Amino acid sequence: PDFRGEISQIPPMYSALKRDGQPLYKLARAGEVVEREPRSVTIARLELLECEADTARLSVDCTKGTYIRTLVEDIGEKLGCGAYVAELRRTQAGPFSLAQTVTLEELEQVHADGGNEAVDRFLMPSDSGLLHWPLLQFSEHSSFYWLHGQPVRAPDAPQFGMVRVQDHEGRFIGIGEVSEDGRIAPRRLIRSE
Repeated sequence: PDFRGEISQIPPMYSALKRDGQPLYKLARAGEVVEREPRSVTIARLELLECEADTARLSVDCTKGTYIRTLVEDIGEKLGCGAYVAELRRTQAGPFSLAQTVTLEELEQVHADGGNEAVDRFLMPSDSGLLHWPLLQFSEHSSFYWLHGQPVRAPDAPQFGMVRVQDHEGRFIGIGEVSEDGRIAPRRLIRSE
């Protein structure tokens, strides 16, 4: 239970976090150890799947920024025996899971059998990683101005936050942010010709 919910972690020296513009891993390789501030992360689920001899297999659902190796080391310290990661497999990142993956061999075989068009079936919509964001569909007029960098008003827009935006024909044209005056300001634009 000590490792579930919101916990504090000290990032490892071998991480991409920067100190004075230098990634920590470069400092670590040079033999330097610097003070690191603890960071708050959330462990939504921590489950012991298997324990055999001196090896345990865990499953973890966590927020981004969680260092699994640090989590394992902290658990080993709490147990009084030490612990390290022998194998690490990411099974999900955001809305994407291993069940959706395709091996290179499968992709090559599909291409060999059916060409480029056959490979297209593996393509996902460009906004598929953002499906949890509110969706706004702009009129033709609003789409034109928004695609030229102008904030626009949209009926039924949320009061704050990030949104996915489609044009009047249902094409994904970018992401926007609701500004204080209620207009949707473009943050990333996507033009499809």
